[in-house]
Amino acid sequence: MKCVRRKTIEVNWNDIANERFVPLTDNRDRYLLLWGGRGSSKSVFVAQTLLLRCLNEKYFRYILIKKTFNAIKDAQWETLKQTAEAMNIADLFEFKTAPLEIVCVNGNKFIARGCDDTAKLKSIKDPTGAWYEEDIPSEEDFITITTSIRSLKAAYLQEIFTFNPEVEGDYTQHWFYKKFFEGKHEVSFSSEIVAPVKNTEVRFGYTSHHSTADDNRFLPMEFRAFLESLKVSNPYYYTIYALGRWGNKQISGQFYKLFNYATNGVENKLCNGKPILYNNSLPLHISFDFNVNPYITCTVHQINGKRCTQIDEICLSTPDNTTSAVCREFTRRYQSHRGGLFIYGDPTGMQEDTRSERGYNDYVIIQRELAQFHPSLRVLRKAPAVRMRGDFINSVFKTNYGGLQFVIGYNCVHTINDYLFCKEAADGTKEKEKAKDRNTGVTCEKYGHTSDANDYLYTTAFASTFETYQRGGKPMMPMYGYNVSRNAY
Repeated sequence: MKCVRRKTIEVNWNDIANERFVPLTDNRDRYLLLWGGRGSSKSVFVAQTLLLRCLNEKYFRYILIKKTFNAIKDAQWETLKQTAEAMNIADLFEFKTAPLEIVCVNGNKFIARGCDDTAKLKSIKDPTGAWYEEDIPSEEDFITITTSIRSLKAAYLQEIFTFNPEVEGDYTQHWFYKKFFEGKHEVSFSSEIVAPVKNTEVRFGYTSHHSTADDNRFLPMEFRAFLESLKVSNPYYYTIYALGRWGNKQISGQFYKLFNYATNGVENKLCNGKPILYNNSLPLHISFDFNVNPYITCTVHQINGKRCTQIDEICLSTPDNTTSAVCREFTRRYQSHRGGLFIYGDPTGMQEDTRSERGYNDYVIIQRELAQFHPSLRVLRKAPAVRMRGDFINSVFKTNYGGLQFVIGYNCVHTINDYLFCKEAADGTKEKEKAKDRNTGVTCEKYGHTSDANDYLYTTAFASTFETYQRGGKPMMPMYGYNVSRNAY
């Protein structure tokens, strides 16, 4: 290869990239997470960025990583090649297939490695970064790779992930989600990982950047139309590929078998600490489930006509898994609310137990803690039969039975996971699958807590519609001279 004099190549990013990505051109965080829907141009943007870095930086050695080595040529390698051709800089690179690598005229290079041969992941001398495409690696492989990227020859080290957010099992329990996304209410944000080293702290900055096909001005209309068609033909893949939302590969046998993430979920980001769907003039409707492990539950809703929208959830684990702590957190979030408050929940909370001081039950504690909101109590004496209330709620999810609409904000991840993963038992009730919490060591029911809280609210706030459903669709004949149930909405 001939030796050439180094020169800096500059581009007008507004000409070659989509506006959504331009702010990232100077990002130097250790981890850059580009995720979301298909067709957003995130992979092309990464290819553009890395090619220019490879040309302009004094020392640059990047690892191209996928789950299997054989998949890299048709993924990052080919994307880099096509992008270099589109930028008219392909003559400055040699695209080699044996070994699979891309070598720049200045000696910098891209090197391919697959997670199917972990020994080779450790064999690269002084890498300055890695590009993980589509596949989220196992935690073990990630640790192997990230600890290998420690060169002192580069101005900064960076690992880039481009992926569609779909994983096996419950994504909230996946190591990648817990490391980078747990506790975050926005899809795009900057944060940091703090690691103690001896008597000091080391901080690694990272950026989460979400994008969808709507952010790509170069995308053909035919592809946009295909993504939109998924909303009807395959709602699950619509949420993953079009909306770019975290998802769990579909399973069968759910209790809420008619819940549809695409049609029963709704965007609900936070603005000034409040969900955007929150309406200060409407009453808040909150419902409790008093299981303390893995967390104690309060779901927060607002009702407008026959539309009930869950805007928030408060799920507190130990040591804050108490009724009082949940109430204090609710007050912190909604302390300025003046639109009224209604309380629902598990009827067993009316009983005294060892968690409460003598002479008090959970609802006495709730009313005392939330007295400033002047709450009204709407708790049934007995919980409706599990199978019947499940059938009712499934009917609302599927057909808007009785004109009702139940909607869940995307920020309510525990609730959505309940609807996706709570299984149906042989007798038609909820199968409360148990698992050991890896943090506390306590064995508890994984799912069913937030959905139970919602069951109590839906069947009480819309008692007359639920009663009609139980009667097979026949309305209850009015009995004059009797009071209307205080629990009817």
